[in-house]
Amino acid sequence: MISTKLSWALVRQSCSLATLIFVVLLLILLPFKIDKEHKAFVHFLRAKHTVPSYVELLGKGLSLHDIIDFDSALLAPFKLDPSRLLLPPGNHLLPEEEQIIRYFDYLYSSRKNAVRGAFVYIGLYKSNALYVASPIPEEVKNRLIHDHILTNEFCQRLHYCSKDASAESLADGIVLSIPYVDEITGNVIFSMAAPISSSHDPAHMWGDVIADTAFMASGFMRGKDYESVMTPYGTDIVITGDSLWTRITPEFLFYPMSNHLDNLTTLSYKVSVLRFVVQYVPLWFLLCVLTVIFQLRYMRLKQLRAERQRFGEAMLQDPFTKTYNKKVYETLTFKAATEGLYAVICIDGDKIKTINDTYGHKLGDMAILQIVEAMRAVFRENDLFIRTGGDEFVVVLSNCSQDKALQLAHKLKENVEQRQFLSMLTVSCGVADSSGYPSFDSVLQVADKALYVDKAKKGGMRPSDNSLR
Repeated sequence: MISTKLSWALVRQSCSLATLIFVVLLLILLPFKIDKEHKAFVHFLRAKHTVPSYVELLGKGLSLHDIIDFDSALLAPFKLDPSRLLLPPGNHLLPEEEQIIRYFDYLYSSRKNAVRGAFVYIGLYKSNALYVASPIPEEVKNRLIHDHILTNEFCQRLHYCSKDASAESLADGIVLSIPYVDEITGNVIFSMAAPISSSHDPAHMWGDVIADTAFMASGFMRGKDYESVMTPYGTDIVITGDSLWTRITPEFLFYPMSNHLDNLTTLSYKVSVLRFVVQYVPLWFLLCVLTVIFQLRYMRLKQLRAERQRFGEAMLQDPFTKTYNKKVYETLTFKAATEGLYAVICIDGDKIKTINDTYGHKLGDMAILQIVEAMRAVFRENDLFIRTGGDEFVVVLSNCSQDKALQLAHKLKENVEQRQFLSMLTVSCGVADSSGYPSFDSVLQVADKALYVDKAKKGGMRPSDNSLR
């Protein structure tokens, strides 16, 4: 069971790992998120919510002479439509203004250039008249007439009439307003004007072709704010997210993108990176939880594997000498040790029975441990030490010839004798290697016979003859 201290350490470690993963995911996801916003901004611009195509069709800075010289046969079918004309009482249209209106109808009354999504009209300066591309609803018309909102008053109030614009603003033939609230509809409107003139002199300007679009009507502007900022280079219309994120986001966490609408007006969009990061915070919590669960499962699995390994080792281990028992013959460890050339040494303690009878079984056990210590001192760590009986052992030496095994057996005998345990403990050994024998059992049988011979030489033959271990 995991302690409280360990659990807190696990949580801290998991949260650190989750944070690292979270940061990597943010670095992957944020470019996609920003790219999505950039595409939406570009689509907003291309959809002509800011720069309508209707004015562009007429052309920037169209000359009155071009209109008057236009093929009159083409303009003949287009008559003045009183339902689309707003003319102050007592005023009348000049012939040039009528020609301008007929040309306007020629452009915008056809299906090819039919007006959609914008309020497109001509503002004429001399007669102070308005002429729109489509019929005006009566309630709007009455309101405009009642409030005297006609060309001169209207555009002068909003500072986007060509005749009132500076030479620098007119350099590209387009005049843009800043977004404003329409007095009739209450919508936020963005206006664009292209002048109609007979010269560059403001006194010779006859009017403007004007397109009004609902700046906030686009789905892109839903949930967004804007402000107009005057800069040394003109006007910058800055679109941001809702005011809360604009207030709490540091300047360095905004990703800006911009587009020039004309030579003096720039439309900018500032994306709050902080907003995206906060939106993904639940993902961080989820990563923390999943990482904690994974860590707990991993630790539990590791613990189970360790317990299984300890249990397996305990099943293979002789509890007294800490060497292998006969069950090791069934393991992959034994199979690996007996592949290729290997040697087998059978070992038997001499006079163990005498020690037990004379000094007791406790010293007899100590004598067996002395033999095991001597084996560990002589043989390699990866050699298999197998206890097959009380004082009987088998050592399997991989990649070892019989000559080398005989030398090691001789060293073992010397090591045991040098310990001078009760001045009587010695061992007998039998050696064989696998060359020429088909199986481990046959090699073991040969080594056991050799042990029998070594034991007989000392006059200490065992009561049982050379039984297999």
